[in-house]
Amino acid sequence: MPLPALSSQSLSEQAYKALRAAIVQGDLQWGEKITERGLAEHLGVSPTPVREALRRLEQEQLVERTSPRSLRVASVSPLARSESGAIEAALEGVAARLAAEKATSEQLDAIGQLLDSADEAAEQLRADREHGRDLDPQKIELIFNALRDFHRSVEAAADNAQLIRTLDQVRAFSRSERLKIASAQVAAGETGGQEQRYQQHREILDALRDRDVERAETLARQHAMSAVGELVGWDRP
Repeated sequence: MPLPALSSQSLSEQAYKALRAAIVQGDLQWGEKITERGLAEHLGVSPTPVREALRRLEQEQLVERTSPRSLRVASVSPLARSESGAIEAALEGVAARLAAEKATSEQLDAIGQLLDSADEAAEQLRADREHGRDLDPQKIELIFNALRDFHRSVEAAADNAQLIRTLDQVRAFSRSERLKIASAQVAAGETGGQEQRYQQHREILDALRDRDVERAETLARQHAMSAVGELVGWDRP
């Protein structure tokens, strides 16, 4: 299990961030049994900061206690994923509205550069597919990460700390799932829906540049909702 060693500064906070990241990234699997001592050994700390971190994760319902001494990473039902996705879509719409009002020219240019880098990798994938070459999973992840950073940059331009905190909470289980789904769809040649969603990023950026708050919010919400169905019913192995 790839967990980083921690320094002495605020060990419980570092343990919380490391464990939460491991859940979000899929290093700790849904339903996986965990122990304070085992996690402490991986992180290189005593059980005390891990215990404090797990209490916070329990409050967020990311881990659940099955007995006084036994815990596991929480499993998420299709209904919960659907509801979280709907909340995320609404919040992304609000973020785009605020970004249309507040984004600087420098921020908008940086967002555009992210899409440029994704376009380059996407074009290489198309060429590989047309010529019957194996698809490079690193290029798929590069596109995925660039688009993830696109959304994070829009949210940063919204400049609202409470909104960003809330989005982080509802996204706790989504990143690794979406990367798996995207990779599987590209490998299977199921690119129709992906191409449409991919182009929506440019439309959102155009709305931000035009300072069209209504269109930016509507596009961002619709774009996010189009991904919700993919998460529902997708089972993590």
